[in-house]
Amino acid sequence: MPTQRTDLHATSVDGRTVDLTGGPPAPGDLLVVGAEDGVLVQAVSTTSGVVLGRVTGGHLDQDVAAFAAAARVAAREEVAALQAATGADLDVGAWDCGGADATAALRSSGFNRHTFLCGQSGSGKTYALGVLLERLLIGTGLPMVILDPNADFVHLATTRPGADPEGAATISGTDIRVLGSRPPAQPLRMRFATMPRPAQAAVLRLDPLRDRSEYNLFVNSFRQDRPMPSGVGGYVTNLLAGGDDERALGQRVQNLGLTEWEVWALDQPSAAEVALEGARATVVDLAGLSDPREASAVCLDLVERLWAARHERRPMLVVIDEAHNVCPAEPEGEVQQLLVDRLVQIAAEGRKYGLWLLLSTQRPSKVHQQVVSQCDNLMLMRMNSPGDVADVAGLFGYAPADMVARAPSFRQGEAVLAGRFAPCPMRVRMGERLTVEGGSDVAVPPRAGT
Repeated sequence: MPTQRTDLHATSVDGRTVDLTGGPPAPGDLLVVGAEDGVLVQAVSTTSGVVLGRVTGGHLDQDVAAFAAAARVAAREEVAALQAATGADLDVGAWDCGGADATAALRSSGFNRHTFLCGQSGSGKTYALGVLLERLLIGTGLPMVILDPNADFVHLATTRPGADPEGAATISGTDIRVLGSRPPAQPLRMRFATMPRPAQAAVLRLDPLRDRSEYNLFVNSFRQDRPMPSGVGGYVTNLLAGGDDERALGQRVQNLGLTEWEVWALDQPSAAEVALEGARATVVDLAGLSDPREASAVCLDLVERLWAARHERRPMLVVIDEAHNVCPAEPEGEVQQLLVDRLVQIAAEGRKYGLWLLLSTQRPSKVHQQVVSQCDNLMLMRMNSPGDVADVAGLFGYAPADMVARAPSFRQGEAVLAGRFAPCPMRVRMGERLTVEGGSDVAVPPRAGT
């Protein structure tokens, strides 16, 4: 047990907020006020803190009276007791809480809220996201879909040599599907026929008023209950053999390059069907799609199908890496606009249906703010830009400002975790990955002859 520090004193007049003198503690330090079973306090600055409560009988009692007493840093055992009392059950790394490092655990139940992960390039953001996904695969039964623009998670089913045997065995026995355009991935497909009519029109860039004749022809010639058996090429061939309106619609499809897209499902399952038919994790590798519109269309088909199935209340974590590309603050084109609109709706209403988002990005301001503002969990890694740090502090008031302000000094792999999934705001060094990382940096080649 750490020695009582007589130079650190805590005073609370309301049993909620605390004035700290002496020390001083660092923002995020955990302190114990009073006896061994004293009150747990977290420093949120060098002079102030908040009362977490007292752990008694395995529970956290937050009903605390006013006090004034000496304080000390919490011991490893007391940190563990706090995490157990708050249901933190997913070990993600090491927690720097003022004394000796303790295991950092998150509450798996807290992922029933939307989560926002941000950090600049080189901060370890992709690696840290992999740690989170692995721990969720091992410690929960939560299905997930991972929209992967840079092929960073295509090896999520491949464990690393030397990885923890128990965790590696669990992941190896998990149904993880990788969908993409490059072997050995399963083909990545979308099902145009079952998309809502506005989504189909957006893919075709058809406006019901501006393009009245073509739109009306499409509605009447393309029946959702009778999809084209010969694919888009055969559909276009038939159109080009018809009258003026038919030829105009066929030329539109050709001019948009839709006949060159590889993602039409036909007799193969779409990404949404793979996810909804029981895959535990579905990695959607978008990196092999050369046309950005094709990637947006695949994502739109997926989220539309998940939203259409919402009343079944099947839990699903939708992970969006490089979220500024998938859900930008300023969408480009009708397909991406519909995609962002649906993600905004999922952010606002999806929680009650079991649809939860996990967004990862380098620039918080580049992601649509109506989505970001709905996130109740934050994972902040190194971020040098003062503007970005200020954005995070303003958007996530539950993360202590002084802890957020230290983001420029974080080393690679360090983060602040705060929100519903954390027992309290935490300074954490992320743990080791169990699976192979797909997007590691390319090394500078050595000088020839060395």
